[in-house]
Formats: sequence, structure tokens, C-alpha cells
Amino acid sequence: MNSETLAALSDEMAALARAGLPLDRGLAALSVELGRDSVGRACRELARLLSEGKPIDEAMAQALKGTPPHVAALVRGGIVSGKLAESLTRLGEHARLRARLSSVVIDSLFYPGIVMAFGLAILAFLGTFVIPKFVKIFADFGMRIPWMTQVLFALNEHAVVIFLVVPAGLVFAVLLLKFALSLSESGRRLWCRLTGAIPVWGMMQRQVNLALLYDLLGLLVTAEVPLAEALRLAGEASPDPVLAHAATAAAKDLEAGKPLEPSLRDHKLGTAWAAWIAGVGASQGKLAQQLDLLRDTSMRMAEWRASWLRAVLPPVLLVFVAGGGIGMFVLSLFLPMFTLVEGLSK
Repeated sequence: MNSETLAALSDEMAALARAGLPLDRGLAALSVELGRDSVGRACRELARLLSEGKPIDEAMAQALKGTPPHVAALVRGGIVSGKLAESLTRLGEHARLRARLSSVVIDSLFYPGIVMAFGLAILAFLGTFVIPKFVKIFADFGMRIPWMTQVLFALNEHAVVIFLVVPAGLVFAVLLLKFALSLSESGRRLWCRLTGAIPVWGMMQRQVNLALLYDLLGLLVTAEVPLAEALRLAGEASPDPVLAHAATAAAKDLEAGKPLEPSLRDHKLGTAWAAWIAGVGASQGKLAQQLDLLRDTSMRMAEWRASWLRAVLPPVLLVFVAGGGIGMFVLSLFLPMFTLVEGLSK
């Protein structure tokens, strides 16, 4: 189940719980109104399981295929604490946050990708329709052409290999490496560290994943899920295997009696400042509020890096494509033209 569907379903269930209506009957009526879309089907299946007497957390885990374990734990915590409506509302907010931050990562590369594609399309047009004419002109005059022009003609002659086959081979090699590493937990962590080393992009990805971790951990703490279990569940829900491994190790430290601050700091779950903030919040009974602060800080940092990518990368690509590619093209073609004009003038 994707984040948008989970958010919509959580909102509907929260409204029913807040109004004190029976969830099974309310979801059954809602499924009729929604029809056969993904939310309607989920409501119908969930209503059936609830009417059969299944507990709501087990029913959600069974009805919502692919739902991570933290959903059932969150609902269970809301039932125990008597805050089911609030827990479902926060679950919907977290699902929307996950979808929003995923779009931040995608949007940060959308405009630069358009710029790059446009520049490559221009170069492809010049190589297909313009350069061959100059090759014929220079050959007809029997001219000696400078090395830069020779390089341009050689690149254009083998353009398919250089600009299609080689990049496709590199992409295939990267995908093959990713697949090979994905076969083991340690390999997935290594891949995450490799992609995390990419300037700006890697740190933006980590800030996004930290924001999701802090948000879900605060949500589970508010639902009165035990802290060690909450940290473990938040780690399991993280798309970052490095953070997931660190959260599991930190949860074990908490179960062994280690305070929260050193547990987070020693396993690099955020910065030392973030670990200190969380530790102070835990000692003052305000952990959920401090985790919300850390979530907002990580979101702002991720969005700042995304805006930086959108603002800086397109001009850099324009300079690279226009100044490098097209500039080399123009200079390479006009250098022999100067020689030709000089020869004709004599």
C-alpha cells in the first residue's frame, strides 16, 4: 500500500473513531461510497475482518498488504492509551510526510534533468544534420583540418557508441552492482553508503530519512509504545538500511539500560546535537516534542539542499552543455573556415 492510500484510510478511520461510530459498519458504508478505488477496497476488506471479530491492529496488518509493522504497533498503542483517533490522525500525517519528502528528492532532479535532456537534444541535432555537411565541405576542398576539428568529427562519427552504448553500459553496470549488493543486508548498507557519499544529494537523502525516523519515533512515543520497541519499529520502517541497522542496535542498548542520548550518538542516529536534544527531552518527559523539533529541522535541511540543487545545478549544466559542448562545436567548425577564407582570398 502506498503512502497516499494509507494516509486517506487513516483519516477516514480517525474520523469514525473520533465520532464514536463502529469502525466495521462505518468502513463498510464508506467502501460503498468510494467504490472500487484502492481506498474503497481497503475499507471493504478491513470492515470484513473487523466484523469477524479480529482486533483492529491485526485486521490492518492483514487487510493492508505490504503495510510495515509500525502501523499495527501504532494502532495497538492508540487502543491501549485510549487515543486511537489521535494515533490514526498522526499515522495519516506521517504517511503524507513520507510522500512529500519522497517528492522533494524527485523534484530536486526534475528541472536539471530537463535542462540536460534539452542540451543533449541540441547536440544530437547538430551532429545529425550540421556536422556531416561540414565534413563534406572540408573533404571537397581537401583541407587540412586542426586537431580540435578532427576530434569533433571522430566523436560525431562514433556518437552512437560514445553517447549511447558507453552510458548504457555504465548504467547497466551500476544496476548490476546494486542488484548484487541488494542480495545481502551488509551489501544494502554498502550501497546506501556509496550513494550517501554523493555531494549534496547524499546528505539530502539522509536528512529526508532522518526526518521520517524522528517523525515516526515521536508518533510511537506519543502512542505510549515502549521506547526501545518504538525505536526498533521506526528503524524497520526506514528506507535507509544504515539507519535501520543503527536504530536496531540503539534499541538493544536501550533494552540493556543505556540512556537515550549515548545510544543515539554512538550509533550515529543523527548528529551529536540531535542526540543531546532527544536525551534532554527524554529526561524531561518531553521526548515527543523534541523529536518533532528534530523532524522539522531535518525537513528544513533537506528542502534547503533540494532548493540548492534546483537553483545551482541547471545553470551549471547549461554552462557545461552550452559553454563546453556547443562552444567546442562552434570553435571546431569555424577554425577550418578561417583557413578556407584565407586560402580563397589568396
